[in-house]
Amino acid sequence: MTKPTFTQIVDIPQIKQLLEAHFQTTGVLSAILDTNENILVAVGWQDICTRFHRANPDSLARCRQSDALIKSRMQELQGDILEYRCANGLQEVAMPIVIEGEHLATFFLGQFFYDDERPDPEYFRRQAREFGFDEEDYMAALSRVPFLTRTQVGDIMDYYRILVRMMAETGLRNLRLTRGVEEQKKAEEEASFFRNLVEYTRDPVYVLDPDDGWRLVYLNQAACAHYGMDREQLLTMRIPDWDPKFDMTTIDKGWQQQKQGKSVRFETVHRLASGKLVPVEVSANYLVHEGKELCVGYFHDISERKAMEARLKESERNLIEAQRIACIGNWLTDTSGNVISASTECYRIFGVTPEEFAETFEARMACVHLDDRARVRSVMEDLMKNRASGSLECRIMRPDGDERIVHIRLEPAPGEPGKPERIFGTVQDVTEQRKVMDSLMEKDLLLLQQSRLATMGEMVNYIAHQWRQPLNVIGLLVQAMRDDYLHGELGEEDLPRIVGQIMDLIRHMSGTIEDFRVFFRSGKEAKPFDLREVTCKTLSFVADSLKMSNIGLTLEAEDGLVAMGYRNEFSHVLLNLLNNAREALAEKGTASPGITIRIFREEDTGVISIRDNAGGIPPDIIGKLFDCYFTTKEKGTGVGLYMCRTIIEKRMGGSIAAHNVDDGAEFRVRIPLVNPNPYNRDAVAGRID
Repeated sequence: MTKPTFTQIVDIPQIKQLLEAHFQTTGVLSAILDTNENILVAVGWQDICTRFHRANPDSLARCRQSDALIKSRMQELQGDILEYRCANGLQEVAMPIVIEGEHLATFFLGQFFYDDERPDPEYFRRQAREFGFDEEDYMAALSRVPFLTRTQVGDIMDYYRILVRMMAETGLRNLRLTRGVEEQKKAEEEASFFRNLVEYTRDPVYVLDPDDGWRLVYLNQAACAHYGMDREQLLTMRIPDWDPKFDMTTIDKGWQQQKQGKSVRFETVHRLASGKLVPVEVSANYLVHEGKELCVGYFHDISERKAMEARLKESERNLIEAQRIACIGNWLTDTSGNVISASTECYRIFGVTPEEFAETFEARMACVHLDDRARVRSVMEDLMKNRASGSLECRIMRPDGDERIVHIRLEPAPGEPGKPERIFGTVQDVTEQRKVMDSLMEKDLLLLQQSRLATMGEMVNYIAHQWRQPLNVIGLLVQAMRDDYLHGELGEEDLPRIVGQIMDLIRHMSGTIEDFRVFFRSGKEAKPFDLREVTCKTLSFVADSLKMSNIGLTLEAEDGLVAMGYRNEFSHVLLNLLNNAREALAEKGTASPGITIRIFREEDTGVISIRDNAGGIPPDIIGKLFDCYFTTKEKGTGVGLYMCRTIIEKRMGGSIAAHNVDDGAEFRVRIPLVNPNPYNRDAVAGRID
């Protein structure tokens, strides 16, 4: 509490009235200053001071010297008075006002002369001339300064000492009483605030009395709401009434810990008014109130947290089971290779114990097949150097000698605040998948071969069409040469011409054979090829056959569309689609059969559209066209369109689809382009006869 000031203790207006009344009676001036030299009361000051001494800067400096002297001497007076003659020649008396040992103010009586020490007029005249005062006015003011006996001064100071002390003591009592009331009010307000704070907080708060069998002696509204009971009923209850897990040994142990200044936290269950058991977390602390030991604390319902924990455990079990089914494990290491955590499936995949897996990075590398270790190290080094994630497929050797194929992925993971970066890794056992994929690949290769063999029959027909005309011409040339020889019309000069014609036809037939041989050659590597160029080459195989069937063929193609893939397999797809269109047109007997091929760009994709006017595909089979072994032909194998989809989607990353149009069906093949240049759209279109 701060110390009271003089103005807080004494009624200043009241004491001023007393000093003014005394001045009217005695003519003696007086003043009271606080410890900071602020004038609190000033009565009857003489003109010689107000108009002259304190109005002139030089004489005022002397007044300041006197004030400083008084201030320096106050502490040593201890209630006595200080008599002194000021530097300007007037008599003054100062008395410290001390209340309860504290110097709070100073009482002044001054600006007078003792009757036994008459002033020297000549001294004051010189002083008037020194400071430039009007001598006559100054001397007149001097004549009004009162003369007092030393007895009068002593009586006056005793009177004021007693008066001020009485007023101060009364004021101090009143101040203390006022402060006491204020402090009590403040304490009551604080107590009310904290009572409300506890009473209306959302957390249930309780107080137990250990000496009364751990009975509830207080609980707030939240606690009443928690139990579903009124306060009066709860205040009669003890711990066993609501806690079925009550154990006195545990309670005593916790109580001793609380008395040592420790906060005890534990989980238990509460029985509510409805009979429902609710999990809670309880905090208990030691409290001494009015000399009595109490246990105070709070608790909160953790049903939701328990449910979340149960869901988390279930999720963890599901994750473990999912990892087991998917054969995926994961681990977390620091940048030095020390294992922070790893999943159970991770240990199972590597066939090691947690201790063996956590040993060192080199110990884990020893599980990798010798031929694959360099690739694993390369991915790890790239991650450490560039903070880049990486993945690879490699072989591992289990301790029992079993070789497995795994897919490993490594990614940098941010560390916790103040901790280094970590590495997150996953491993998936893909051994069985690889076996299945290899089996499917063998199946696809077999189906592709079957498809090629099926197509070969068509190709033989195309070869027959290609060769029929040249063979007829060769036959005619040979017959003509024989007839000319028999009739003596074959001269030596005719032989080079006839032989040349025959050789040209033979070379044409040989070129046809080479074209078909190249067509059936499988490419080992994907290479860029021009869609229009390959389409035109494929059309050259079937043009004669289509012409003999009176099927019109129209090609509209943008130039410069280049795809990455296997050109011969792409030709195989086109040939299969063209054969299907030709057969559909022949089966339906369309009046003006025709096939239209369009090659164009859609953004970064090349589109090949093959459209006929054979009336379309029945709705009940259009969704099955690309299924393996599905066919509507009496002697069909059902692998043609399936292989078309396999080649386009799996081998070339594209798509193939069929849908009906106004007068027929349209097959669309989409393949990613390697020259995504939307401005190269020079189209070549025309009818192929």
